[in-house]
Amino acid sequence: MLFLDKKEFKEYWYETGTPTFLIEQIKKKSNDLEPFAKSQEVGMAVLKGDGSDNVETIALLFQTGYLTVKKKGLMERGSIYTLDFPNFEVKNAFLTSLIKAYMNKESREVERANENICEKIKRKDAKGLEESLRILFASIPYDLHIGKEAYYHSLFLMMMRLNGYEVEGEVHTDKGRIDAVLKKGNDVIVVKIKYSKEQTTEEMIKEAMEQIKDRKYYEKYVENEVSLLGIGFGKGKEIGCRFERV
Repeated sequence: MLFLDKKEFKEYWYETGTPTFLIEQIKKKSNDLEPFAKSQEVGMAVLKGDGSDNVETIALLFQTGYLTVKKKGLMERGSIYTLDFPNFEVKNAFLTSLIKAYMNKESREVERANENICEKIKRKDAKGLEESLRILFASIPYDLHIGKEAYYHSLFLMMMRLNGYEVEGEVHTDKGRIDAVLKKGNDVIVVKIKYSKEQTTEEMIKEAMEQIKDRKYYEKYVENEVSLLGIGFGKGKEIGCRFERV
């Protein structure tokens, strides 16, 4: 396990432009990438780590100075710490590096893909979004494709964060849990993502839209310009998308 003090880490960061050892640690241990894109609440035991190769990645990010303590609170069993990136620039650089590593692309390619996807979402162009996501996900090495909904869910949400959307993941309502809500200005998009090896993308999208409508996940956002987005990830890297206006 590689541990750097904060001074060494800053020098490493400025020299290489990407925290390679951290990215490799995440790739080894994590199927769900979304936790690395948002603030985390942890106890002192996690912050200290155990000094072994099994140290949690969040602890490693903190120990290297990549995450900082934004808030400290008290719970029954001790202190709880809210960790987050020190600023938007550091967070954006880290997410770009993470996506670059998983997508097997250079930083500029990730930026272009982000711009392309952002434009398709802005225009509510479902077919265009399908094609953009298909091209992006097709470049992921086979051994990194994980047959779990959380994997596709977290990669998509990280892309949206890089596109400048405010992302609310796993939003709870009185009728259930929304996969994600994307916000930019007055534009609000309620998202439901499905993954299946058996269903067609059309079947998954139909099911996703029915869930959103039946449970009225969009109700709390009706004062905005609300759209619904269903995305289906299927076998053979098939991807389907559908937008609907509320």
